[in-house]
Amino acid sequence: MGAIAVSKDEERRIERLRKELKIPTKSGLIRVALTALERTTEEERLRREIAESVRRCASADRRENLELAPAAVVRRAARG
Repeated sequence: MGAIAVSKDEERRIERLRKELKIPTKSGLIRVALTALERTTEEERLRREIAESVRRCASADRRENLELAPAAVVRRAARG
């Protein structure tokens, strides 16, 4: 790849993190950061997929619950 242009402030941030995390090289820090970003991105994608699935299924679940509710009331009355 090659060199990446960063500002002096970004260079200080990189060095501070590298030392704090005890990572010997800048490239090592970048690898750790990429892994963390990939994990975060994957988790967010999964959350969106789950939310979309719940949204798609919500109306069908409500209809099913409405259909089952009268049967539960009848069964409860029969036991009482």
